[in-house]
Amino acid sequence: MVEKGYYATQGRLGIPGGPQVSASQYAETADVALTQWTLALLGLLSAVIALAAVRPWGGLAPRPLLLLGLWATGALAAVSQIHVAREVLFPSGPGGWSPWAAVQGVAALCLWLAMAWICTRRLGLDTTAVANTGRDTKGRE
Repeated sequence: MVEKGYYATQGRLGIPGGPQVSASQYAETADVALTQWTLALLGLLSAVIALAAVRPWGGLAPRPLLLLGLWATGALAAVSQIHVAREVLFPSGPGGWSPWAAVQGVAALCLWLAMAWICTRRLGLDTTAVANTGRDTKGRE
């Protein structure tokens, strides 16, 4: 997120740990800074969703909305990782992705999907009651 914001302030395209951006990609992007700020904000939104899934204040959000955010972010991350894995295994341009970036991305994706699965499986837990009162639904502290 921070690196995306840094790139945006400089009007640069790029992904931390990713390949160098060609001049043609700059020509294809209408507003480089806006693109980078949008990606930085999506990263910030993902961080808020992850925290909401594990912190008591996350119970204030409707559960279906939280689960939608978790699984949608996981799906977008999976699509990104497919692209990175393809570029690592079959490079199509100069200075492609490093294998280490692919390994880190797959590990992060697995952790995210595990978190989404665990949150989905907690069907009977009323997190709203815990967030509002500090007590679980059985009245224990």
